Amino acid sequence: MNETTTPSSGCHGGMLIPFDMFRLSQLAGILGELLVGKARNILDARLVAVRHEASRVLLLRIEGHVIGDEPADFWRSNPDLALVTSQAVPHRVLMYWAKPGPAGQRREGFLFAQRGQVIASDEATDESPRPDGAWPVSRLCEQMRLDIAELAEGFPGSPRVEISLVDASGYNDEQLMMTLVGRDPSAEGEAVDDGAAPGAGAPAGARPQTAAAPGRPMAPVPSPRANVEEDAKRRANEAAAEALELRQRAEALQSSLEYVIDDLGIVSLPAAGLSEADLLRPLVVATIHGDLPNGLPRTLTDSLQGRRSDIAIPVEFLSEVFVENKPLSRPELQARATTIDVGGRSLQALDVLAPRLGYGTLLSTGKHHAFVSRKLESALPADVLLRILDGQG
Repeated sequence: MNETTTPSSGCHGGMLIPFDMFRLSQLAGILGELLVGKARNILDARLVAVRHEASRVLLLRIEGHVIGDEPADFWRSNPDLALVTSQAVPHRVLMYWAKPGPAGQRREGFLFAQRGQVIASDEATDESPRPDGAWPVSRLCEQMRLDIAELAEGFPGSPRVEISLVDASGYNDEQLMMTLVGRDPSAEGEAVDDGAAPGAGAPAGARPQTAAAPGRPMAPVPSPRANVEEDAKRRANEAAAEALELRQRAEALQSSLEYVIDDLGIVSLPAAGLSEADLLRPLVVATIHGDLPNGLPRTLTDSLQGRRSDIAIPVEFLSEVFVENKPLSRPELQARATTIDVGGRSLQALDVLAPRLGYGTLLSTGKHHAFVSRKLESALPADVLLRILDGQG
């Protein structure tokens, strides 16, 4: 089978997920349909899955002419690939892009997607360096104990399979998974064609099936029924733990919720980040009808009927908000923002999308940033925003 290759520029990107049982062929079909819907040529495109043998990490990449000469640019400009993947697999999806480039052109970034939504993102360029000098993908690799050079090369020597994006229907998902764990699919009763070397002329998991590399130990594979039952129990436990943690976090946030009232309604200052959309979303109400969001005084209910409920919070990284479906970067902020007067101070302002929260306005001093869930043309809570931008919110 073909080895994953890295362009001579050193550019690379892809998606990383914990290795688990899921239908690779179904994912390939979904990604193929998505790219066709964008009028992309996928005739030679294939989904390549590589299991990092030293961890439970699966690297997913798309190869073929559809990628172009700069894989990092492809992945950065197609965040919806991560969103649909996060709906097809049982775990969070990490999409990343890394472009070494000459001085002034380096770029690294990533986003986390879960259940079809972006829950966190980060990006850095030479024009927007970090105070600590850390680069997002390099830092992630350190945290995940991955060698970034091996990641760039697609974990050479690790078990891998390839699936055509044009026609993924001819692949056996169980056989694909067996190949990825290092087990010979033919050992389970699938005979390899006579007169041909194992795997010759076809990607792993296709018809015919490939055999494991000579000398590779045959790792035991649990039965499909055991995998399903174990996976269902694990997911139920994880869901229960997440629900408990979210409830406790929400109670803590609501118990100390600050707020201000202005002509448009009420603006809360929750002690949370943009990535905690599940906590913030109930506080954003375009028109209040009935009870106020939890954490706000019930004595204000009558006076706030028909008005807004908004939030104003600090933004640590510009890439936490999106403009035209892409994480915001410092050069884009400088190119797109307008300068407005807020409480007697000149600030950069830009309409942005906060994932899973909706549209609002980003205010920036150049070094510090704040998000308010109101459009730029609306009245903005000046005192609150200046407090946040001065580190007092």
